[in-house]
Amino acid sequence: MRKLIVLSLSLLSAIVVAMDVPVDDLEPWTVLSFRNIQPNEVSVVDGALHIKVRGSASPLIYKFDEPTRIAGVTVVASWNGELHIPAGAIQGDENADDFVLKFGIVEAGDRRLNWFQRRIAADWIKQLFKLAPKNSGVNRINFLSTTKQQELLGTSRTHPLSELLYETRVLYLDTPGRFVMTHEFSEPVESLGLWVSVDGDNTGSNFDLRLERITLRTD
Repeated sequence: MRKLIVLSLSLLSAIVVAMDVPVDDLEPWTVLSFRNIQPNEVSVVDGALHIKVRGSASPLIYKFDEPTRIAGVTVVASWNGELHIPAGAIQGDENADDFVLKFGIVEAGDRRLNWFQRRIAADWIKQLFKLAPKNSGVNRINFLSTTKQQELLGTSRTHPLSELLYETRVLYLDTPGRFVMTHEFSEPVESLGLWVSVDGDNTGSNFDLRLERITLRTD
């Protein structure tokens, strides 16, 4: 009987729970704008988040009520328009650093802003660290991104502008239409929230993105 109880407890600890993030209500989301960059137009249309990009960029931030261990994600979305990457450029490099979707997991960590850093930091950095509960910190934003260049699929990098931004290209997305982005982490990630980046400011691109469903697998 004792062995059976131990086995049952082990199975319970491995249960993964699916959590849907609301896409039919903009209220739980924070729309952040960058200085000197035109923001996207964000709205809810027919029960989904609609992001209108017109040479623009502005992230969407969703804060968890408490730190959450994320084992995997699934994003169902569609897009139309054009993401223009200049001929000969590598997507993500200077003058080509735009993506249809970068879905970010804000990882909990030990990094914190001191008094001086809080005074001089960019607004997006301040907003990022506000996601951390009192007496805790942030590690980085772990972005899962689409890519228009198949040779980049599966590659990763720390963004040259900040070590707080880490990107992995997980989905090849060349033409407009409906798509599903799914990813399983090798180990669950302690997360403080989500950071959704949709941008066309670097390349002057115009497109619309519709986020139909966001499902997180937690443990």
